[in-house]
Amino acid sequence: MNVSNKVFNELKAKGFRPRSYTDNKGNSCIGYGHIITPGDGVAPTEIINNFKASLLLLNDVQKIAEQLVPVVPNNISQEEFDALVLEKYKNGEH
Repeated sequence: MNVSNKVFNELKAKGFRPRSYTDNKGNSCIGYGHIITPGDGVAPTEIINNFKASLLLLNDVQKIAEQLVPVVPNNISQEEFDALVLEKYKNGEH
């Protein structure tokens, strides 16, 4: 199952931050909530543009979807799948 555009639109609506910041869980984040980790191609002092932030968001959301597909029921609706992806993203599980 694929993630709908609704997920991306909702996450992007939270706002774009070109510089790193600390989220409420103490994670260093950038863009649309991407958690900066070693090897992800983002330096903590880097300033990114909207395009790079969108690519990071796409990659993060795809990782979540790939983790969910094997464990969700076959009859899950698109809305339910999207809600699970959003919840995992908002909980920092990406």
